[in-house]
Amino acid sequence: VAAAEFPIAPSFFPIPGVAQLIARALTLVPADSHEAGRLLSRYGGVLGGAESDYEGAEQALGRAIAIARREGDLHLEAQALAAAAGVSGRHLHWQDSVDHGLRAIELAIRDESPFSALAPRFSIVSSLLRMGDLDAARPHALHLRDMVERRSTPRSFAVSLSHIASLSLLEGDLKASREYSDRAMEVAPLHISLLLPRVMLEYETGEPARGEVYLHGLLEAMHRPGPGQLTASVKASIAIPAIARITGVPGRLEIAEATAEEVLSARSVTPRDAIDAKAGLALLAVRKSDQSAAEEHYAYLQEQRGTMIETVSSVDRLLGLLSQTMGNLDQAMAHFEGALAFCGKAGYRPELAWSCCDYADAMLDPKLNSRRTNWESRQKAISLLDESLAISSELGMRPLMERVTERLERIQARPSTAPAYPDGLTQREVEVLRLVAAGKTDREIGEELSISVSTASTHVRNILNKTNVANRTEATAYAARLSLI
Repeated sequence: VAAAEFPIAPSFFPIPGVAQLIARALTLVPADSHEAGRLLSRYGGVLGGAESDYEGAEQALGRAIAIARREGDLHLEAQALAAAAGVSGRHLHWQDSVDHGLRAIELAIRDESPFSALAPRFSIVSSLLRMGDLDAARPHALHLRDMVERRSTPRSFAVSLSHIASLSLLEGDLKASREYSDRAMEVAPLHISLLLPRVMLEYETGEPARGEVYLHGLLEAMHRPGPGQLTASVKASIAIPAIARITGVPGRLEIAEATAEEVLSARSVTPRDAIDAKAGLALLAVRKSDQSAAEEHYAYLQEQRGTMIETVSSVDRLLGLLSQTMGNLDQAMAHFEGALAFCGKAGYRPELAWSCCDYADAMLDPKLNSRRTNWESRQKAISLLDESLAISSELGMRPLMERVTERLERIQARPSTAPAYPDGLTQREVEVLRLVAAGKTDREIGEELSISVSTASTHVRNILNKTNVANRTEATAYAARLSLI
C-alpha cells in the first residue's frame, strides 16, 4: 500500500505496472477507508492519463472525493480534483478541466498548501488556451511563474514557463515567448514541453537553422525510451507538417505520417494526443491533396470546432483546409469564417494571420470563381491578404509576409475593374477608414471586422501615415473629401 501511494512520477506518465500495483493495493484496504481514498485519488489519475480509461478514472476519483469530504481531508480532496482536472483535459472536456482545477486551487489555499496548486494550474492554463480564452488563462500562467520562481524543481519550472511561452506565442508577443523559453532552457535544456512552441517560434520568424536545433531535440526525445516518448512523438507528428506549411519545403513528412499512425495505434493514447496526431495527418492530407484522407480527418476533427491545437492551428482553419481539399468550397468558407471569429475573439494574432491567408487562397480557387464573380472573390481575397500582411509585418512573421506579398503581387498584376484607392490605401484600410469616419473606436472596429484591437490600431496608424493626416478627425474629413464614405 505504501509503495502504491508513493508518487514516483506524475500520474499521466505511462509507466508499466503502476495501475496494476494500485489495483492490488486497493484489495488490501477497506473499500471505503481513508487509505482507499488516497489510493483512489492516484488510481484515477493513472487510469485517465496513462491508461486512457476515462470512465474508470471518473469512478475512482468520484469515490476519492466522497471519502475526502467525509473525512474532512482538504488535501486529499484537492489532490483528487487536481487529478480530475488533468484527466478531463486529456479527454477533451476542457470546461470540466477548468472547473475541477479551480476547485482544487481553492481547497489547496484553504489547506495552506499553495504548492499543491501547481498541477491544477497547469491543467487550467492548457485547457483555457485550447478553448481560446487567453484573458482567463493569463493570470493563472503568471501565478505559475511566480510560484515556481520562489521554489520549484527544474521540471516544474520548465513546464510553467513553457505554458507562458506558448501563451505569448499564441497572442503574438514573440519577444516574450522567446525570453520565457530561453529562461526555462537554462534550467532544463531541451525539455519536451518547451520544444514544440520553440520550433514554431523559430520557423514563424524565419529562423529555420535555429528551428532545426529544437526539432532535432524533439526527434531525439521521440526515440528515447521513457515516459516522455509518447509526448515527444505526438509533438513531432504535428510539428513536421506545420513546418512544411510555413516554409513550403517538404521534409521528413514520411516520419511525421508514420509517427502519427504509431501514436494513434498506441494502446493508451488519450483523446487529446489522438486529436493532435490527427491534426498532423490533416495537414499532410492537405499538402498531398488527398481527398479520401481529408474526408476521414474532417470527420474526426469536426467535434472540436472552436478550439486550438497546441500552438499550431485552430481546428476551424484545419477544417477549412480539409473542406477545400475535399472540393466542398462553401463548407470551407464557413469554417474559415469560424476561424476568423475564433482567433479574433481569442486574440490569437499569428493564427488569425494564417487564417486570413488560407481563406484568401480558397477565395481565389478557380472552382469557387465558377459560382461567384471573379471581382467579388478577388476583392474579398485582397482584403484578407491585407489583413494577414498587416499582422505578419507587425509581428515579424517573415515566411508568412513573403507568402502574402507574393499573392498580392500576383493578384495586382492581373487586369481588374476593382476600384483604385488614393494614396496606396488597401481595401481593408478603406473599410477601417469608413468605420473611423463613423466614430468607431479601435475596439469597436475590431469587433465589427472580427480582428483584434491591436490589428485595428495598426490599420488606423497606417491610414494616418499614408494619407498624411494627424488624427481621426482629419482622417474623417479626408474620407469625406474623396467620397470614401
